[in-house]
Amino acid sequence: MNSILIIDDEKLIRESLKIALEKERYQVHVAETGTKGLSILQNYGIDLVLLDIRLPDINGIDVLKKIKKIDSDIIVIMMTGYGTIENAVSAIKLGAFDYVNKPFKKKMISTIVKLALETQKLKREIGEFKDKNRSYYRIEKIVGISKSISQTLKLIKKISQIDSSTILIQGESGTGKELVAKAIHYNSQRCNGPFVEINCAAIPFTLLESELFGYEQGAFTDAKKAKKGLLEQANGGTLFLDEIGDMDQGMQAKILNFLQERRFRRLGGDKLIDTNIRIIAATNYNLRDEVKKKKFREDLFYRLNVINIYLPTLSKRKEDILPLAAHFINEFNRKFNKDVRGITSEAVLLLKRYSWPGNIRELRNVIERIMIIDNPEMIDACHLPVEVTGMETGYSLDFQFDDKKAFGIPADGLDLRSLISNIQKNLIKEALQQAGSKTQAAHLLNMDRFSLRYLMKKLDIS
Repeated sequence: MNSILIIDDEKLIRESLKIALEKERYQVHVAETGTKGLSILQNYGIDLVLLDIRLPDINGIDVLKKIKKIDSDIIVIMMTGYGTIENAVSAIKLGAFDYVNKPFKKKMISTIVKLALETQKLKREIGEFKDKNRSYYRIEKIVGISKSISQTLKLIKKISQIDSSTILIQGESGTGKELVAKAIHYNSQRCNGPFVEINCAAIPFTLLESELFGYEQGAFTDAKKAKKGLLEQANGGTLFLDEIGDMDQGMQAKILNFLQERRFRRLGGDKLIDTNIRIIAATNYNLRDEVKKKKFREDLFYRLNVINIYLPTLSKRKEDILPLAAHFINEFNRKFNKDVRGITSEAVLLLKRYSWPGNIRELRNVIERIMIIDNPEMIDACHLPVEVTGMETGYSLDFQFDDKKAFGIPADGLDLRSLISNIQKNLIKEALQQAGSKTQAAHLLNMDRFSLRYLMKKLDIS
């Protein structure tokens, strides 16, 4: 229940407002002087104050100043029978939500109070959301013990404190480019501003331009009304241009012009709009190579490449696989109310051996799938997908050999991986010959069609 304080020296107004607001199920306190009102404010949790400007002891503007010193989040609505523009402007500048002239209808005050409290609630929710993001995207929460990730974390800490420099993040898909971009934003002075992101590869050139720059009413056939673009929406914060390497060259020229001028026009507009935003771009391409191929503008590359962050593949930072897996286990234990305790040594060996072409994203998906479907106490080799193990889990080869030494290890050793690959290749070929189709062959081998196609491609079986 919201609590409201009415400070007014007119008893009739105090009492009539109290009755009206209590009918709306607010808890209402009243005071006839500024001194008494401030005393109530100190002793009770007040959400909103209806404050008269003319009081017998203290001027209402001075009371407003003291209220804001006590708690700047308290909503104050000024009331007066002697309204002037100067008083209204002064009150609003000092943080009053609104200014109403007497006499007024109780219904109008009720509407303003409701709107003010809803606005306050929304501000608090936004504040909590931002606090949650700042906590979630703390630099310390980026997981890794490898030398490369340690150096990256040091670089992120440094550049988070630099407010305006453009940043280019390069790395394969799934290496964590978006996570790094958010860590930079939420650990910088712009953390209270918006973080706006757009995937340049997912939107056609014609739509991308209107999404970024916005448009005026009538700029094109479907422009029924003006619309702010992402550049305006990101003002005071960060704009994250993901997959910028896929951006059309015509659009590249427009982005280059914006980076040079830091101002732009909406489509169909004449007015230049100034912005205060930081640009973070990301790509899974090597942009230097793209420049040489004439697919990416050289001048834009150098505009973007003020500060460069390169994120290595997971296969190049294998010491991070186990810390990341443990992190994802903890995350999904909380999310799905599970109690998976860890990973067996056999599964650890397979996780480290696998090349992880999908990088961190693939590892996360594997852990999530195991915890949802299998929910084991410990993640074992049998829970890992075929692409990680190299063989369908749960399926054993039960050969009978007359010569028990048929699989003995030669004196000069053997290539175990090559041997297993050859066994897989021969069995898949035989299953295909027997079954006549991939679907039936997959059934014979106790695997799904996708896994069979993966192995056929891996083992070069046509």
